[in-house]
Amino acid sequence: MSKRAALAFKSPSTARRALIAFLTLAIAATSANSSAAKATEAKATDPTPLLTFAATHHYPPILQPAAQATLQQQIAHINFDLSKDPPPATNCAQTLGAKRFATLYDDLAQAYSNRGEHAKAVDAYAKAIDCNPRADFLHAELAASLLDLGRYADARTETQRQLHLGRANFTLYTLLTQLDFIDEHWPDAVSNAKIAATMAPNDEQATYWQCFLWLAQLHSGTTEPTLAKRRISEGWPAPILQSLQGKITEQELVEAVDDERDQQRQRDILSEALFYTGQQRLATGRVDEAVKYFTATVNLKVLYFIEHQLATAELRKLRGGAEHN
Repeated sequence: MSKRAALAFKSPSTARRALIAFLTLAIAATSANSSAAKATEAKATDPTPLLTFAATHHYPPILQPAAQATLQQQIAHINFDLSKDPPPATNCAQTLGAKRFATLYDDLAQAYSNRGEHAKAVDAYAKAIDCNPRADFLHAELAASLLDLGRYADARTETQRQLHLGRANFTLYTLLTQLDFIDEHWPDAVSNAKIAATMAPNDEQATYWQCFLWLAQLHSGTTEPTLAKRRISEGWPAPILQSLQGKITEQELVEAVDDERDQQRQRDILSEALFYTGQQRLATGRVDEAVKYFTATVNLKVLYFIEHQLATAELRKLRGGAEHN
């Protein structure tokens, strides 16, 4: 019997069931296509996809109890060593073992900084410098901690002092760029960010300062910003710079963040993406949106990133001096 003839001999109930099954499958396929289309449309129409992503992703505390305990033990151990064999109250640099004391204070300051205790970090760095005043890196770390503490004028004074002493280096220019953003000294920010991008030790670091360079030019009113002559990193943070340049959409930037499987690393790069996008919003006059991006940056509590500290500084200004930790 031919296939056509076999179909002709089907009972009415069998044919009806086949038709119903066919229609059910067709409706399900249509519904699935419709849902997918709606999801795609929702992504396309979301004006702040990074904020949406941040609001729907939750991360464990950065400093777990074990990490907190380790830092506290480190602090207690260093303080015990200093109390057992204390440095002199003055002229530490002239005493035997001065460099050892400087190293202990440096380690203590870093531990305090990792705990977000910036006032204690500043005090420890100052003592380290008293024991080893020629260590350029200690002056840079002191300036960074002053910035973290919100003592921006003091941070700038310390940074400028090192420049005047002929100690110019990559770190000092990154600090100046950050302070220029806080103080809204846009021509200086452009110059210092360009130097930082040029002097950066690798392409990844250079790309971050290219982002600052691009944003500083936007803030200064430049309609077509340019970059320093330095190769862009192949991976992160290249998507941030591409987003600032309009080469990819913010949704594509979200997808680059979402591609990171490690949760701690994902939180870190999300905080960066939020901050630089917030700066772009601020530079283009969308202040209310900028506040939301900076708030989302701070809420992630990546305390050891400069983006957290700079977002905090922006919120202090935009919200009339309110504190954000």
